Amino acid sequence: MEELRDFHRFLTDKLSAHDLSPEEALDEWRRLHPQTHMFDENVAAIQEVLEDMVKGDRGIPFDQFGRDFRTWHNLPK
Repeated sequence: MEELRDFHRFLTDKLSAHDLSPEEALDEWRRLHPQTHMFDENVAAIQEVLEDMVKGDRGIPFDQFGRDFRTWHNLPK
């Protein structure tokens, strides 16, 4: 919640004190607050899946994934 309050304060200050558009203020926030390593890993994983889909790999059906997931984590079926 604190980060959200900080962002709101930052955005309010930038939009009222400077002649910045909301997009420019967001770009400045992102420049000052780089994303975490986890975000970069997630983006890379999504890009990899999208590339696989372009190559024709559609993955496995969700119900099969669900069964496998429950088995791997010893959850009731």
